[in-house]
Amino acid sequence: MIWTYVTIALASLLGMEFVARGMHKYVMHGFLWNLHKDHHYPTNSTFQRNDAFGLIFAAVAITLVALWFRTGGLVFLSVAVGMAVYGASYLTVHDMIIHDRYTRMRAWGMRNRYFRRLIEVHDVHHKEGEGNWGFLFVIPGLDKIPKEQMKQAQ
Repeated sequence: MIWTYVTIALASLLGMEFVARGMHKYVMHGFLWNLHKDHHYPTNSTFQRNDAFGLIFAAVAITLVALWFRTGGLVFLSVAVGMAVYGASYLTVHDMIIHDRYTRMRAWGMRNRYFRRLIEVHDVHHKEGEGNWGFLFVIPGLDKIPKEQMKQAQ
């Protein structure tokens, strides 16, 4: 029985990448661009308006935890755990490694094959302002991979 809930949490974690991709493309670069645009420009600020999106997802996860307390439904907790792990991963990978916020880990990330690929693909998004909507995974065929990376992969 526990494996059912572990599976739900893992599916929620992976599913959040696709929820985040859709939100990034249609909401952040759509009708809530004013909240997201400061993320696309250099800043020395500790906080960005774009950080509100993390708070929105956190509010959903907190609501799910409250529903678990109220109903005892472990599905709510499982989804909340998956969302929380995704949020922590996003903070670490996207903010700290890709964008060098808080801990200045980008130089370390560039020495790691997986993170270097994420950084370079995400840099294409920031340079072109479109495409490469993901945060934690590079999906060939869906993400635009820089030519240098394509040569290295062959």
